[in-house]
Amino acid sequence: MSRTTDCLTDADMYLCMLFQTPVEVWFDGELEDSGTLIEAYSDDVIKVGGVYYLRKLCLIKKIT
Repeated sequence: MSRTTDCLTDADMYLCMLFQTPVEVWFDGELEDSGTLIEAYSDDVIKVGGVYYLRKLCLIKKIT
C-alpha cells in the first residue's frame, strides 16, 4: 500500500498548506526532498522547504 498520493491541482496544494501536511518532491524520477511543508505556490512554481521548484518539472506527493 502506497503511503503517498500525488498533488496535481491547486486545491491539493492548498489543502497541504492549510493542514500542514508533509510532502515529497520528486524531480526527474528521483526523490529530491521529503517530509517538508509547502510554503507557497503559484501557477508556475512551488516553494517547499525554502527551495523553489518549477511545477511542470517536478511531482509533489502528499505523505499520508
